[in-house]
Amino acid sequence: MKRYISSQKSVRFKCKGMNFLKNTKEKITDRQERVPGFKQEIMNNLTVVLIGAGGLGGEIAEGLVRKGVGKLIIFDGDSVELSNLTRQKFYKKDLYKNKAICLARNMVKQATHNTEIVSHPYTFQKAIEEKIDTSCDIAICAPDNNTTRVFVSKHYHDLTPVIFLGLDEHANTGYVFIQEPGKQDFLDVFPDADKNTKTPCPNTPAIIDILKTTAGFVLFAVDSVMMDRKRNWNFRQFYMCGFVGEVFK
Repeated sequence: MKRYISSQKSVRFKCKGMNFLKNTKEKITDRQERVPGFKQEIMNNLTVVLIGAGGLGGEIAEGLVRKGVGKLIIFDGDSVELSNLTRQKFYKKDLYKNKAICLARNMVKQATHNTEIVSHPYTFQKAIEEKIDTSCDIAICAPDNNTTRVFVSKHYHDLTPVIFLGLDEHANTGYVFIQEPGKQDFLDVFPDADKNTKTPCPNTPAIIDILKTTAGFVLFAVDSVMMDRKRNWNFRQFYMCGFVGEVFK
């Protein structure tokens, strides 16, 4: 693992990938390249901004680095807490340290390719204030608060696709919304989001199963936006219990 400091606070990692497999005739990406519409070359050259390094962000990050994403840029100003360990990609050594930096470090061993991971220990809003480069091919907004979602929606509007995701307050219902340039934005789908600025975390129910389910839809959405995997929706809502439950607030 090559590690170097890009600034006093942000950290950059360059993954070596699973190079020990170079001499075999088998191809590490063989099975995913058999999926209709999936293009490994596109994935290898993709730059993804991931806003939020918690439970949702961690599952998404692992999926991206295992699929071979070219560059992953992570933003999160929060610190790891003890209750995070049951469902997030952190360990005892990470306690009380910045989530973005810890997640980036922990993803290095998960990477199958030479992924570059850049971690910024800031909220996305603070990163904009600090004039940090947020350009990318696609952004994923994973924090559990509408203030950030609305800010991200406006920041990338007409420029870059953004995938939004969220859970209800009982860890039973999830949604994924894809905001594509020139089409519906986040406030079109959630018109009251700029009025409801409460942040459910901390102390709300949280469990790993809904995180993995939601992350799966997000990872598929990345492929469908950037490649040719077929998709006939831009908003998807799902219920772990199989029937309509809480309404998103």
